[in-house]
Amino acid sequence: MVRARKAMVLGASIVVAGVALAGLVAAGARALGSWARAEGGTESSGPDDPLGQGESTRTPVVVSAAKMMRFEERLAIAGTVLAKRFALVSARIPGTLDRVFVDEGDVVEAGVTKLFQTDALKLEQALAISRHQLTVAECAVREKEALLEKTLVALEQARADLARYRKLREQNAIAQQPVEHQEAQCRQLEADVRHIRTLIDLSKAQWEQAKLNVRLAEKDLADSLVVAPLSGCVSKRLKEPGEMAGAGTPVLRIEDSSVVEVSVFVPAEYYDRVRPGETRMRVGVGSVQISDLAVTFRSPAIEPRLRTFQVKARIDSPPAGVVPGALANVELVLAAREGVGVPARAVVQRAGKPVVFTVVGGRAKSQEVQPGIEMDGWREIRAGVSAGMSVVTMGQTMVDDGTPVRVVEEAAR
Repeated sequence: MVRARKAMVLGASIVVAGVALAGLVAAGARALGSWARAEGGTESSGPDDPLGQGESTRTPVVVSAAKMMRFEERLAIAGTVLAKRFALVSARIPGTLDRVFVDEGDVVEAGVTKLFQTDALKLEQALAISRHQLTVAECAVREKEALLEKTLVALEQARADLARYRKLREQNAIAQQPVEHQEAQCRQLEADVRHIRTLIDLSKAQWEQAKLNVRLAEKDLADSLVVAPLSGCVSKRLKEPGEMAGAGTPVLRIEDSSVVEVSVFVPAEYYDRVRPGETRMRVGVGSVQISDLAVTFRSPAIEPRLRTFQVKARIDSPPAGVVPGALANVELVLAAREGVGVPARAVVQRAGKPVVFTVVGGRAKSQEVQPGIEMDGWREIRAGVSAGMSVVTMGQTMVDDGTPVRVVEEAAR
């Protein structure tokens, strides 16, 4: 009796479970049917299905139209803004810095603004000594000229006496010895004249040398005061008063920011594609964008260690913010041309060849193409597609030539 009652309860439970499962299957079928109707599909072919297949069996795709556009082959490189004209100013006369008249940030004018001075007191004293030596040399010349004048007078007197002695000798009024003695006196005075004239030449040479020494001392004193070699701004002050300064050791750096250059180092493989005056450059410095700059310089040789070469573009009267030392984001335009473009994702590989897919009669059709430059998500098609032709841009990876497709959306042109 108990066993019969348990069997009846178990049978009732199985019936209830079967009814619940049947309800769930029916609900699932209704939901699937609703989804299919929402998608516009049917479960069987009909008059609107010329391929004899249900819409639900076709691969959904999105198409876009090819269009004419400008393609550029660009090389993005980080560069630096440099001053076109700058000067590392060193002392012309080695010595201790007496004064530095300018500081970083000061504006200077070429040939006018005083920069710094070295050993002014020592050079002033050297100039005074040179001028004193010049005076001494001048006096020596005058002394020798006076001595020459005195000796010439004595020679003239000796010659007159010799003439009288000779007349007296002709008259046998005197002996021969006084005549010979006077002749020797004349020859000695003549030699003295030659000697004094030589001394005068020597003194004049020393005088000229003293004049040159004065001019050199004056120049040294003038060179100890250094003025700005170009107009611009002091960007660095490298030494302070009291420090030693000499040739080749910069004291100040001056930069003319009215003309700057953007400098980049480009990989060696692009050397023959960069042409000064032809290749263009776009530059971004902070929020400032500068377009259509012509390359003005290309290194004559490639740097052998890094395999790069330098490229520069000049900017006259640069906008605010474009200053020496700033980081520049550079796009070097290596090639530019007009061509047919499609979204880059539309180009896929089939059998090792680049193709795009079009939709013809509800089926995908592959079209082999010759791709070119890729830029900003678009791909240049040099052959195989014309402007205005619709190509598959989504779903193309799921189809092949002849695959039934359904266009669910057409991308905006």
